Amino acid sequence: MPQNRSSKKRNNRSPYLFILLVLALLTAALIFGARAMNTWKVYEAEAATTPVPTPTVTSVSVTPDPFRATPVPTPEPTPAPSPTPGLLNAGSQGEAVKELQKRLQELGYYTGQIDGDYGTGTKAAVQTFQKLNGLDADGIAGQKTQGVLYSDAAKAAPGPTDVLADNGIPLLVNAKNPLPDGFSPANLVQVKDIAGNLMTYEKSDMQGVREAVEALARMIQDAVNDGCAPWKLRESYRTIADQTRIFNNRVSSYMNENDITRSQAIARTRQSVADPGSSEHHTGLAFDLNVPGESFGDTAQYLWLKSHCWDYGFIMRYTDEKSDITGIIGEEWHVRYVGREHSLKMRDMDMCLEEYVEWLKKQ
Repeated sequence: MPQNRSSKKRNNRSPYLFILLVLALLTAALIFGARAMNTWKVYEAEAATTPVPTPTVTSVSVTPDPFRATPVPTPEPTPAPSPTPGLLNAGSQGEAVKELQKRLQELGYYTGQIDGDYGTGTKAAVQTFQKLNGLDADGIAGQKTQGVLYSDAAKAAPGPTDVLADNGIPLLVNAKNPLPDGFSPANLVQVKDIAGNLMTYEKSDMQGVREAVEALARMIQDAVNDGCAPWKLRESYRTIADQTRIFNNRVSSYMNENDITRSQAIARTRQSVADPGSSEHHTGLAFDLNVPGESFGDTAQYLWLKSHCWDYGFIMRYTDEKSDITGIIGEEWHVRYVGREHSLKMRDMDMCLEEYVEWLKKQ
C-alpha cells in the first residue's frame, strides 16, 4: 500500500515540470527575439547615415583574339638626324675616306690614288690643308676639319710655281730652304710621253717639268747612241705626301733593323732621305737613274753620266766630297736640272748647288 502512494505522488508532479519547461523555453524565445529586433533597428539606423561606397573599376588585361584582324597603328615617321662627319685618321678606310681624298684633290692638296685608304699621303695632304686654313695640323680629319674642307670657305692649295723662272738663280731646296706648304711645280708632264722607250720606268705615271724632261730624253738618247744602255728611271717628281711616306718608312726600317731609338733613326734617315718639303724631287727637276739589276756606281752608265750630264743642263747633285755642305751622302744616281748655263759653271768651279747659289748672290 505505501508503495502505491509514492508512485501516485510522482505522477502528480510530472505535469507541473512540463509546464515549467515550456514556460522557460517561451521566455528564452521572447528574450532572443527582442535582442534580434533591436540589432536590426540599429543596422537600419546606421545604413541610413553611412554613404554607399562607389564601386572600383579594375582594369583587366585582355588577350586579343588571334583570329580577329586588329588594325596596326602607323607609327609617326622619325626625322632623320643631320649627318655629322665622323673622325677619320691614319688607318681609316672606306667611302668616307674616298670622298675626303676627292675633295682634297679638287683643292690641289692630294695627288695620290682615290683608294679609300687613309695612308701617309692622305694624312700629309690633310696636314697641309689644315696649315693653310688655320687649323691644328694634326693630320686628323675630325668634324672641324671636315666642316671647313667641305665648305665654300676652304682655301685651295697655292697654284703651280714656275721653277724655271728667269731670276738668275736656280731653285735651292734643302733642310734650311724647304718649300712652302702646298707647293707644286708648273708644266708637269709624263716622262714616258716624251722619252718613250729610251728607258724603263719604275712607275708608268712618272712626271717632271717639261723642259727638264726634254733635256733628260736628249741626254739618254745620246747615251744610247754611244752604246751606253740600258737605262731605268727610278724616281722623278714626288709630292710632299710621297716624301712623308718614304721618310717615315725609312725611319721605321732603321728602328726595326738596328734596335735604335726613333730620334737616332731620324738622324740616320736624314743622311740619305730629305725631310718632307726639303726634297729636290718636289721641284720636278730631279731624276734618279739606274741600271736594272746592278749597282749604279759600278756601271758604264754612271761614268758616262758623270762626264756628260753637264752638257745637257744637269748636275751631279750629291757627292761624297760635298756631303758636309749638302748634308746628304753621295748619290751617284741623282741628277738635277739647272739649265746649261749654270751646270757648266758649276762643273768648272767645282761647286755644289749650295755653294753656287751663295756665289751668285754675292755677284
